[in-house]
Amino acid sequence: MEEIFTSEGITKSDRNLYTPSSFAKNHLLYVQEVGNLQSITPHVCKRDNLDSYLILEVIQGKGTVIYDGQSIALCKGECIWIDCHKPFEHLSSADEPWQLAWVHFNGKGAEAFYELFIEKDELVFFTSADSMSVHELISEIHRNIKNNMSEIKVHGILTQLVVNCILLKSGKNAMWEVREYININYKEQNLEESLAKRFHFEISQTEELFEKSYGISIRDYVANRRFNAAKELLRFTIQPIDEVIMESGIRCKDTFYRLFEENENMSPEEYRRKWAQWIKD
Repeated sequence: MEEIFTSEGITKSDRNLYTPSSFAKNHLLYVQEVGNLQSITPHVCKRDNLDSYLILEVIQGKGTVIYDGQSIALCKGECIWIDCHKPFEHLSSADEPWQLAWVHFNGKGAEAFYELFIEKDELVFFTSADSMSVHELISEIHRNIKNNMSEIKVHGILTQLVVNCILLKSGKNAMWEVREYININYKEQNLEESLAKRFHFEISQTEELFEKSYGISIRDYVANRRFNAAKELLRFTIQPIDEVIMESGIRCKDTFYRLFEENENMSPEEYRRKWAQWIKD
């Protein structure tokens, strides 16, 4: 086992390399590298033709992974599982540098698990969940590697990790992922075009599938998400109205006032006076 130290000024990391025994190579899932990383300065990390599989979760911030012809934007709580025999690269956001937890692994059954993971739609990203946290399992693997625990125990945790990833992805269809993306990125303009690019659907196809799944159009869902954000900002912050209009993603003052009149039968100012906890009579 070899300790790998930080690249000063670029990242802060805590990682370990591991060389498996012959028994592990022939019979178990085994770790090649595991750790966590906090990006300080955005930099492109490129890899190609590694005899490895990589699972990572974004703990904080956001960034981009380029893999198999896809440019995949990831933010907090989102995960990716890729086959590192193919070229890939990743880059942290300059505005919101990311923190990652990751594990490189291989071994008996690794390829079959991966084929099961991608068999339905070939999407390689998914969202974690509190009940089956990806980064917590990676952290447990890391602790065991540091403490020289048995390879059989590490194999068991790795097996739990890959099975959980398969269940997390297979339990949610593509439109669930579309909805979660909207919930996080609702402020973004031209959101429908971003969705089509990210999920590899035509815009019209995405709209049709989303409405069938949730009974509401993407346009109306985005409008509702932005309006709810505006109400939250009015209730729980002291931001001026003009800032709320921009921060909520609504951006248009006339639309902002119309939404409050149509949905709340009052102006935004009246809504704030009525609901804001910080306003005293």
